[in-house]
Amino acid sequence: MVTTQGSLYNKYRPTTLSEVVGQDIIITILRNAVKLNRVANAYLFRGSRGSGKTSTARILCRSANCVNFQNDICGSCDGCLHSMKDAMEIDAASNRGIADVTDLIETLQYRPKFVDRRFVIIDEAHQLTSAALNALLKIVEEPPKHINFIFCTTKSLDTPKTETDKAFATLSSRCQSFDFTTVDPEAILTKLKRICIAEKVSLSDEVLISIVGKADGSLRDAENILETAILLSIGNSTETVVNNLVGDVEFLSAEFLRACCLGTVSNGLVVANKIWQSGCLPVEVGERCCRFIFDVISLKSGLTAYRPSAIVSLLREISEHVEQNRLHKVAVAMSDLKRTKLDSVLSLELTVCDSQDDSLVASVSNSFVDDGDFHIVNPDAVKW
Repeated sequence: MVTTQGSLYNKYRPTTLSEVVGQDIIITILRNAVKLNRVANAYLFRGSRGSGKTSTARILCRSANCVNFQNDICGSCDGCLHSMKDAMEIDAASNRGIADVTDLIETLQYRPKFVDRRFVIIDEAHQLTSAALNALLKIVEEPPKHINFIFCTTKSLDTPKTETDKAFATLSSRCQSFDFTTVDPEAILTKLKRICIAEKVSLSDEVLISIVGKADGSLRDAENILETAILLSIGNSTETVVNNLVGDVEFLSAEFLRACCLGTVSNGLVVANKIWQSGCLPVEVGERCCRFIFDVISLKSGLTAYRPSAIVSLLREISEHVEQNRLHKVAVAMSDLKRTKLDSVLSLELTVCDSQDDSLVASVSNSFVDDGDFHIVNPDAVKW
């Protein structure tokens, strides 16, 4: 049974540098910066959701104020205990205007009450308006000695397009930037097993591996899914838990990919219609199949695919029998499906056709009928 109050994610959020999962290089740099008293005026933590940006920002705040810091915080000094009382955490999604930033700058003129350094942690910083970002430029570049900024964002800065994007890129040039990667699946699996031991619950490897695959590199998502799995496991079999966690569309998408890769056109069209009748959007199928193709490549390379065993068996069959050229063609078709704006069964059926050899595609036209939706009504009529 679950013994926690509140979410597992909050209960097992890292509180020290050594507890941060999957960001070893970043942690090494920050640890050395604290040890050498070379903490930067401003940092930009950029990366996907659930990769540990905000948690690392809070830990850096405590580390920089820890008076007994060696390789990690001591956890008992005034700096460790009270630094977050002086820290300011701002959600830029709801405090994004010039007035909010003006109030912030005014507040920062006063020294912190409990510790020497006050950290300003701004989540989803890219949502600040252009005017607000420009207003921050001067104080971020030359802040008071007692102020440090940490900007956290999920946005890429590669191609600034709007004025806000350009302003954020300018602000980021005043920061020391770190790119947080998605967390390695094996590291997520290890963390989930530790949580299960701490919570005194028993979940099979099949369930835990399924959680890792569904989380897609986000440790926070994995911990939230784990909480659901623990509740589902009461009185239910492993198969039932996995099926409920993953969902029918995951299994249908794997079957769809297998049909496209191994050339079973008629079966592919049947699966396409089955997917459409289930209510799943073609775009979602495309996204899942693109992830599955990555798993197929991993299996070809002798690596692990973090999926339920039933799906792994399908992906392994693909990896053992599909040729590289065919896999590439299917990958292009699935990428197109992932971006499609056509919310119709036709998009799925066309993907089946696009994944076939060019010389065979033309014969499909005889199986189409113009009934308003332009979809294949008799997949068994397609002959190759």
